[in-house]
Amino acid sequence: MAKKPRKYGSNTETINTLLVDGNALFKRGFFGAKDQYNRNGEHIGGLYQFITIVRKLLKDDLYHHVFVFWDGKFSGKQRYDLYTDYKISRNKDFVHGTHPVDEEEVREKILIRQYLEELFTRQLMDNTNSGVEADDFIAQYCKTKKSNELITVCTSDRDLCQLIEKDIKLYLCDLKKFVTIENYQEFFKHHHTNSKLIKIIGGDQSDDIKGIKGVKETTLLQLFPELTTRRMDLDEIIKSAKVQQYYRIDNKMKPLKTLTNIIEVNTDGIQGKDMYRINELLVDLSVPLVDKPNKKLLKELRRPIGDIDSRGIKNVYTYMKRDGIDEFIYNFSTEFLLPFKELIEREKKQSTIN
Repeated sequence: MAKKPRKYGSNTETINTLLVDGNALFKRGFFGAKDQYNRNGEHIGGLYQFITIVRKLLKDDLYHHVFVFWDGKFSGKQRYDLYTDYKISRNKDFVHGTHPVDEEEVREKILIRQYLEELFTRQLMDNTNSGVEADDFIAQYCKTKKSNELITVCTSDRDLCQLIEKDIKLYLCDLKKFVTIENYQEFFKHHHTNSKLIKIIGGDQSDDIKGIKGVKETTLLQLFPELTTRRMDLDEIIKSAKVQQYYRIDNKMKPLKTLTNIIEVNTDGIQGKDMYRINELLVDLSVPLVDKPNKKLLKELRRPIGDIDSRGIKNVYTYMKRDGIDEFIYNFSTEFLLPFKELIEREKKQSTIN
């Protein structure tokens, strides 16, 4: 059981905040529970798993606020404008906007957002052509968080590992594990500060970002073992690659092609010799791709929740019976929603104070 932060009411007391990567959590439930249907033959796996996982996190720890960030139909367009192969294998349409083709997926996402509104969960999706991704909203929130705020990010996306700090941890919902600075290398072989650097050089297969030819994380760790123990930067990697290559040549050893590729920026990607610069723009979450209008929306989302009297647990209990979720819960009652009730009480109190 995680340690409960103190009740907050001033800037010196701890605020515990949960940030949820909505699309990542939904996909895990939707595709992982393909056979979960209600009595009416409607698929509810994505809805049930989403609510259950958030409930578990709330049950295990005390959170003062919960935010869920969603990808919109143009999300990723800014990266596509930098690199037109971005997420090309996912058949995304960054020109006209990507629309879900599965009607069940559309229906369940609508239901989830309906549930979350009743459960005093703050939500944000970019509905403009600017194409802000959920990752960027999460990164922007972490970048502008309060000094007394502890953050947990719920996701399956390893890109967000670069956000980990002493007061920011990840809950990887596919592993069902919390990842912190202290235990990071139980899950990953590199030092936590080098997560971004490894993607800049080696690319990111999950997002179809090409890196240096023949260079993946395993290769980098073999050539530059310091990546496992301390922070490194790109200039240091290139300098080390040159030193290693010169040493081999001076000692009549065959030059390593991988070192040559790192030094000369040889890639199969469309970035060409500009690969390092473009990849940094693509993967660097220390500079989130969030435009001014969406920064304003995010700032407004942090304000106390309004309309606190018309929403609540009773409505969700009705929805769960309507949607057949009660079938999957042993001894179903409003007690199932108790962790959300505690969150709602904290949010209501804060709204009253303000």
